[in-house]
Amino acid sequence: MGWSLFLILSLFQSLLLQNHVSFAQMMMAQEEDLDEEELSANLFAPPDEIQVFAPSQFPKPTHLIQDGPPGVTVVVEPVFGHHRPDQDAIFAYAEGYGLEYYMMFVETLADTGFKGDYVLAISEPAMIKPNVMEYLQYQNRVHVVIYNNELSCLDTNGNPGAKRRNMPHGGLDIFQMCQLADVYGWKDAHNGGVRIAPDPRAHRVVATLRYEWYWIWAQQYQPNVWILLIDARDSFFQSDPFAHVPPRQSPSSKDGLLYFFGENHEATRLGKSTKNRNWLRNAYGEAVINALKDKPTICSGSTMGEQIALETYLRALVNEWDETDIGMTGADQGFHNYLYYSRKLQGAETIREIIVWEQGKGIVNNLGALRTKKLTEWGIYNPQTHEIFNWDLKTLSPVAHQWDRDEAVHTWLYRNQMQEWVREWKSGAYQKRQEQRVKAR
Repeated sequence: MGWSLFLILSLFQSLLLQNHVSFAQMMMAQEEDLDEEELSANLFAPPDEIQVFAPSQFPKPTHLIQDGPPGVTVVVEPVFGHHRPDQDAIFAYAEGYGLEYYMMFVETLADTGFKGDYVLAISEPAMIKPNVMEYLQYQNRVHVVIYNNELSCLDTNGNPGAKRRNMPHGGLDIFQMCQLADVYGWKDAHNGGVRIAPDPRAHRVVATLRYEWYWIWAQQYQPNVWILLIDARDSFFQSDPFAHVPPRQSPSSKDGLLYFFGENHEATRLGKSTKNRNWLRNAYGEAVINALKDKPTICSGSTMGEQIALETYLRALVNEWDETDIGMTGADQGFHNYLYYSRKLQGAETIREIIVWEQGKGIVNNLGALRTKKLTEWGIYNPQTHEIFNWDLKTLSPVAHQWDRDEAVHTWLYRNQMQEWVREWKSGAYQKRQEQRVKAR
């Protein structure tokens, strides 16, 4: 017995010297029979207090359009590019950014060898920043699909019919309420004519509105392709995000997988975040906050899945806004977490399974909650190679999300690399290099 106690104390002392290992991890290491996947499952286990008797199907976002004949459908077309139904795709709402952000997104993804569709919604024509459209149209090594429809918004006095509003710092106003115009309607099968339906929903922030864009685009793909929804401004790519997803099912498959990605559960929980609490309180009430306060936050800015499952998720998220009518920017994160933790999605026939990846263990590494320390102190950023790793410290994070919260990464990527790309574009060096690549094929 004494010898066993000595071994335990020695083990405890040696582990304390490894300052990158948490006390919780040390305790888990002693539980030899406790499987890591089981721990993750328990971490994200939905609570019993808020189970919802959910439908097996959710309505299409077009179901509110009742002023017209049957057969309402998506009528909007990309301004350039075309969807390839059998290709994996990445969707991003990328409105109002400067050229450097589009180059970061496209160039880092292209360097991974990803061959699927890059589908982006950018600003309406009058508000596109200099060189952005020229750069996107120039692409010859990637397949870009671009939408830039004009939104119909409220002005500062709440009057309709306004344009998108710029903020003093140069970005667009994320709090402005807008409607999605000219995207739904009826197509005449005989003469090809199109009749536009008005937006049936009230004005809403673009962070909520973007999910309708995602749903519209998802209609263009086969049920078995994989799709990634990702925030464009603060994400870059280090390897192909689709390289290690499960093999494709048959195109006639009846259900599919959904991947959700958590934020760091040691740094934050839903109850610790004022913003998350407010989103949940305004949408669902105090009882839901109490039930979810100790649950890890699941990030709504990064979601992945097979089309048949993702399309259902997008229907459900748009429907949450219809049911709650919350006008807050960021409320989609409340919807996202409620849909999962209430089990509201689990009853859908087209969703075979929802897998929630812990932060730093999956395809998307959500870094924002780690801002309490530098990423170098966390041990997951190499300042020499400028690489960000998952927690095993060996696997490159395929997608680094929320990178701009870290000073060292921001300095390297924004102040150096992104500005260098812009200089190359403006000087013509970028175009020459692309032409050489084409000739070398």
